[in-house]
This record gives sequence, structure tokens and C-alpha cells, in this order.
Amino acid sequence: MTLPVILAILAAALLHATWHALVKASGDRIVALAGMNLVSGAVALGFLPFVAIPRPEALAIIAGSVLLHVGYKIGLALLYRRADLGQAYPLARGMTPVMATALAFALLGEVPQRGVLLGVALVSLGVLLLAHDGAGRRLGASTLAIAALTGLAVAAYSAADAWGVRLNGDWLGFTAWLIVCDTATFLAYAFALRGRDVIGAWRASAGRVLLSGLLGIFSFGTFLWALGRAPVGGVAALRETSVIFAALIGSLVLGEAAGWRRHAAALLVMLGAATMALWR
Repeated sequence: MTLPVILAILAAALLHATWHALVKASGDRIVALAGMNLVSGAVALGFLPFVAIPRPEALAIIAGSVLLHVGYKIGLALLYRRADLGQAYPLARGMTPVMATALAFALLGEVPQRGVLLGVALVSLGVLLLAHDGAGRRLGASTLAIAALTGLAVAAYSAADAWGVRLNGDWLGFTAWLIVCDTATFLAYAFALRGRDVIGAWRASAGRVLLSGLLGIFSFGTFLWALGRAPVGGVAALRETSVIFAALIGSLVLGEAAGWRRHAAALLVMLGAATMALWR
């Protein structure tokens, strides 16, 4: 993995944690996520005249990926209603490699190697610390279940998107079409759920909506760009540094109470994800 790719992934991780913080600080997370989608979708729409329509196989992957992305955002909104940013974000991200490992074992019969098992143990310990973090909210079984399903959605769409980018041979075209389709689907969901109140909420927080959307599209676009140029495991591992950024933003910017357990948990989750991705 080259230095430019590494720096790009680290920048994407910081942007990713930052837009999550903006969504967490919003009153209605479904509306906030829809607003972020509106901005990122508008930017992606501007690229469509300049990129080719994805190949039929890639379009099929986009269709499945959109459902996973929408499910991820619904799970994220539920999770942020139940936990602080410094708890919810590492939970969602940390569950991703664990769910990917479980999925590979269940569907492909892929037996985890020692490095993967060690990574699962580190992430599990981090999750346990988050669940019993006395400085924040107590996390029940239902919250942990939502985090697991959210992580499963991320694991599934990460694999699907990496496959789609490489199959299509054009990361920009695949990314633009994916974001536009995802935007249309999630906006339809938000309007069906909240009605015209969505528009009023966007107007009241236009600056936050614009910023979160721009951060989201740059973060995701960089992630897909890196997936086309480096091993998926290495990219995924570096991206998990975002849990450290989220823990710091939660305590320093959002004023969340954060004891030593929360910061230690974020570090364990990051180390566990890196171990699973890089140990061969």
C-alpha cells in the first residue's frame, strides 16, 4: 500500500467520524442522514453526464448495495438514539469485521485463522468495555443487537462495493451511480416516514446538512478509490482508525462524558479490526 493511499484513507476516516458527529448532534437522525444524502447525491448527479453507465453486472451489485446502505443508515439512526457517539460509533464499526468473519464462516465455510480470532477477541473486549462504560449510557442487549446488524450491513456493502468497483473497472462511474441510487432510495424512505417536515428541518439546519453531505461524499469516494488500488483488508483496517477520531470528537467537541474505559475500548476495537484485516 503506497503512502498516498494510506494518507487518503486516514483523511477519509477523519471525515467519516466528523459527519457521524454531525448526525449524532442532530435532533432527528433520519432527517439528518437524508439531508446528508441530498447533498452527496446532488454532487454525484453532476458527475453522471461525464461517466459511463455501469456494466449490467455492476448495476446489479449497485441494486443490492443500495438496500444494504439504506439498512445501515436506519440501524445507525436507531443506534444514535440509544448511545453516545463515543459508544455507538465504535460499536457499529467494531462489529463490522466480526460480522464479516461470521458471515464467511457461515456461508463459505471459511475457518478463522489465529489472527482473526485474536482480532475478534480484542473487538469483543472493546465492546464489553463500551457496554459497561460508567461515564455514558448503559447499553442493553437490544442496543448491542442493533450494532451487530448495522455492522453486518457495513461488512456486506463493503464487500459488494469492492467487487462492483473492480468489476466495473471505473471507480468514479460506479461511485456516482451508487450514490445517486442510494440517495433516491433513502430520500423516498425519509419522506414516507416524516412527510414534508423533512424540508423544514433541512432549512433550519442548512449549514449542517451541507457540511455533512460534503464530508460524506468525499469520505466515501476516497474509500472506494482506495478499494480499487489496495487490498480490501488493509483499506478496511486503516479506515477503522475513525473510531479513535469519533471517541475524541465525542468527548472534546460534543462534551460527552468519557472515562478511560471508552478510550481504551476505541483503541481495542481499532487494534482488533487491524489484526483481523492484516494478520495472514
